[in-house]
Amino acid sequence: MTKVANPERAKERIQRQIDKIGRLRGSGPNPFDYDLWDDRTVEILAAIYGEGSPELQRYYEAAGKRGRLPGVRGQAENMTLNIHGPWGIHARLERAERVLQELVQELERAGSAS
Repeated sequence: MTKVANPERAKERIQRQIDKIGRLRGSGPNPFDYDLWDDRTVEILAAIYGEGSPELQRYYEAAGKRGRLPGVRGQAENMTLNIHGPWGIHARLERAERVLQELVQELERAGSAS
């Protein structure tokens, strides 16, 4: 795990993103709200772990935006995400939540080891 300056604060910031997932699911989920949440999550993980960190890569592999996928309207990163399917918003949220919870658990272990 990448060394984190303040594991407790990092854990709180990631937990806030996890806590927002229920609202996102309940909103349809709305692709615009999901995009805002995803962008903020990436910002938080980059600030905590650094650009190019293994943790940020784990998140990207689980839920990161990729170029145009089959059945998705739009071009490149400017797209409307499907709600269902393996790269729809529901599946991305499920994978993102799992990765973020793992990161919180790792930070808890790192904080208790200090």
